[in-house]
Amino acid sequence: MQSQNQPRDPAPAMDSMDEDSERLDPIAFGFALGTTMAASIGLIGIVSRFGMAERWRVLFADMYPGFERDEGALAGIVWGAADGFVFGVVVGWLYNVFRRD
Repeated sequence: MQSQNQPRDPAPAMDSMDEDSERLDPIAFGFALGTTMAASIGLIGIVSRFGMAERWRVLFADMYPGFERDEGALAGIVWGAADGFVFGVVVGWLYNVFRRD
């Protein structure tokens, strides 16, 4: 048991971490970005039914085939997830290529 006047052990220093822990996992980043993109597209699909975010819906309808106000929300979610995943993998890979040691 530690007495109250003894200092606590400091947190581990950042330089003690191994080099691989600083790398970004491109697949995990792709899944995170794909999930975020799918949720965003789904939210836009839902709120556009109530007359909001109409410009965003039109923009994404141009980008993702099948994304329409009524029936096509699922198509937009799938396209957004795929688009976000690919973009996330590429950005994660590029991060690992360009990061400084």
